[in-house]
Amino acid sequence: MGENGVEGEWYAEIHPMDMVTSNKSVLAFNLSFFADESKVIGELFEIICGWLEEGALTCPRITEMMGGVRDVGKAHELLQSGKSMGKIVIKI
Repeated sequence: MGENGVEGEWYAEIHPMDMVTSNKSVLAFNLSFFADESKVIGELFEIICGWLEEGALTCPRITEMMGGVRDVGKAHELLQSGKSMGKIVIKI
């Protein structure tokens, strides 16, 4: 049974002030509104690609770990340290 008492469902309990003080955030996009707007999405994609090529927009820093599941502990320690920036990717 899930935390909310419903079988198969689970909801995270989020405390915004705890997130702020621990330097965490949640970001989401609902792109379903653009399902019928493939032309607009294509045009925006081209603009974003241009910004990337010009250097006007940069991708977040990525820490890549090549040791597969052996690096999970190391990745977790890095996250917990608060010293990581960008994304941590474990290559499996």
